[in-house]
Amino acid sequence: MKSSIKKLFQKSLNIESIFNESEKIPSSNEKLTSEHSHLNEFKQQSSSIHIFPLGTKENHSGNYSKYVETSLTHISQLLHIKFEYALEDPKISNNVPNLSLSQKKILLLDLDETLVHADFSEEFIDDKYDTIIKFKSKNEENEKNDFFSDDDSTWCDANDSEDDLHSVGLFVRNGVNDFLKEANKYFDIGIFTASVKEYADAVISFLDPENKLIKFRLYRNNCINFNDSFFVKDLRIFKKVDLGKIILVDNSMYSFAAQINNGILINSFFNDKNDYELNNVLEYLINFILPAEDVRDVNEEFFNFRQIINDLVS
Repeated sequence: MKSSIKKLFQKSLNIESIFNESEKIPSSNEKLTSEHSHLNEFKQQSSSIHIFPLGTKENHSGNYSKYVETSLTHISQLLHIKFEYALEDPKISNNVPNLSLSQKKILLLDLDETLVHADFSEEFIDDKYDTIIKFKSKNEENEKNDFFSDDDSTWCDANDSEDDLHSVGLFVRNGVNDFLKEANKYFDIGIFTASVKEYADAVISFLDPENKLIKFRLYRNNCINFNDSFFVKDLRIFKKVDLGKIILVDNSMYSFAAQINNGILINSFFNDKNDYELNNVLEYLINFILPAEDVRDVNEEFFNFRQIINDLVS
């Protein structure tokens, strides 16, 4: 069973942390100055690196090896970046749940192209959507300033009504509902998305209408925007939580660049009715991650992401 699961992942899926945890507790007089200094240091470090990551459409089963190799080549350039300094930005740490008392391992799930695909570009407009999501933007101009560009896949121009009401056709990945129900038995599930809150909440409410399966939500403002190139979901945002018990399923490898061995890379989903990747993920989670003392060790044994990075920088 385990060997067959591994073969499935080698075909379609792709994680110890790259960066050491460091907790500093400055005095009350020094805290603001220290945080400002640290945040500036992060900005200075990151500004010297120019990475143009592969788009999520490049992450598909036939292009798996190239996507992983290119992504890890980029990520290997980030080893000296102190992402934890960016977490001192109050905007990023806002409304983060306290998970330190969780009795289960924590399963974080990306949203777009991992669980669903929102057809903002109307690429599949001739196909039948699973549903139409409607949502309002709270502050359009401020939100658009946080986006990479107007054609970002998580943004829709306000053409629907005078009230900034947006609507978008949604495709749901095969098996999402069963996946959430089964995974909920063993893990504390949270959504960690690089999308904005209003849109993400509309999608999550559709996936979990009774609010019983998904225990918490993190959004774009909780991510680290790296030079307007990609978003990093640094898991140290959860204070006093052992990183050995957190797993992130995402279709972008850059999302878990700060903790490469905490991520499971799933192929991007757009509109494939024959896609059953979530079945493979669930089997891996239950058979390997659930009994693991440290999820990072298991992921490294399976995917060798850390070893690939070591080979790239050696």
